[in-house]
Amino acid sequence: MTDQDKRQDDRLPVLWHGTLMTNDDREFPCQIRDISLAGTLITCDADVKMGDELLLTIDRIGEFAGVVKWQGSQGLGLMILAGPDLFLKKFAEGAGSGLSEAPNAPTDDPLAG
Repeated sequence: MTDQDKRQDDRLPVLWHGTLMTNDDREFPCQIRDISLAGTLITCDADVKMGDELLLTIDRIGEFAGVVKWQGSQGLGLMILAGPDLFLKKFAEGAGSGLSEAPNAPTDDPLAG
């Protein structure tokens, strides 16, 4: 089974800015590169490890608790643990088919099916 097969949800390309905060209150600026229902791809110079729980603050949206699920040369994968993750994806979908460079407020109820 390929990595693509394992994904249960589409990833939407974004180029958003945010901050990662560690449990010991260190903060690192980051870029959010894609969004899915389960998590995000983030590029950042943070010194974090697999399994670390982090707080992701995305400009103009809010805070999301997450855990580092993978790391690689392309960044790190953060699984969303708390926060309105459907809401997060709706902001990415607001950009349409292009790259979202800033969160776009959805026009309908973001938590509606």
